[in-house]
Amino acid sequence: MTSGYLSIENTSNKFFEITGISCSSSRAEIHETKINAAGIMTMEKRNRFVLTPFEKIIFVPGGKHIMLWGLSDPTEKYLDCSFNVFDEDPINFKFTVQKRG
Repeated sequence: MTSGYLSIENTSNKFFEITGISCSSSRAEIHETKINAAGIMTMEKRNRFVLTPFEKIIFVPGGKHIMLWGLSDPTEKYLDCSFNVFDEDPINFKFTVQKRG
């Protein structure tokens, strides 16, 4: 299991409802880390979120991020992914895969 980070920017005046993520050869989910009222950090799966007009969302450690499973021995330089969008074409992007450790 590993995580991925990126930024996504809506340069239009439309609202986009992101309903999930798909990645080639890997299981992927959108997650968000939050601190609850007791001050405890929790991570939860986000099934959807809205990208408002002209909004930029940065996926970072400790915030929104992509969780990925099945990359224990990556052989490809890139991982093809797409955000699934309600009533719209998917938003395609690539993750650069870097082996660590």
